[in-house]
Amino acid sequence: MKKNKLKENPMMMSRKARRMNKGLSVATEDEMDIKSFIIILVVIVLIIVGIYFVTSHIQKKNEVEELEVTAGEIDYEITSVGTILNRPYDEYYVLVYDSKDSAAVKYSGLMARYSEKSNLGLKDYIKIYYCDLDNALNKPYYNVNNDNKSNPKATKVQDFDFGDLTLLKIKDGKITNYIEDYKTIQEKLK
Repeated sequence: MKKNKLKENPMMMSRKARRMNKGLSVATEDEMDIKSFIIILVVIVLIIVGIYFVTSHIQKKNEVEELEVTAGEIDYEITSVGTILNRPYDEYYVLVYDSKDSAAVKYSGLMARYSEKSNLGLKDYIKIYYCDLDNALNKPYYNVNNDNKSNPKATKVQDFDFGDLTLLKIKDGKITNYIEDYKTIQEKLK
């Protein structure tokens, strides 16, 4: 009677018993288990290969392109506030201004024209340097008191307090001329 109940209620039967009822052999069930295992194995391998390709693609995207290394150039016309008084010439000018200033283009043009003449070695033109007050090393010397006044009587680096535009003439490590007026600077650097 138990066998009849099992035949009547297929839910109560084991998988093997149900297959046997349908006329399938035990070997077919083993084949089904092997097929299931192979399918699961193939799916796992495909997932791993997919993850590999996705991560390698992301890694290639994130890699920084190799930059071509070129030799750097030193701009010998730029100086910092700390080295204004000890440049290798006996006499020279230093044009001090903020490169972020709205009139900076005008100042750099003035310096470029003068610099061309001084680089030609003409007798009346002495070496000129540029000091950018926007540089982090120079910022502590830019308008220290926030009153747009400078310190024209400065004799050492610690005393410097520059406004928006200053032309210094240095001779033998000492400031001999301190000009802040654009028109006067323009006349000096003709």
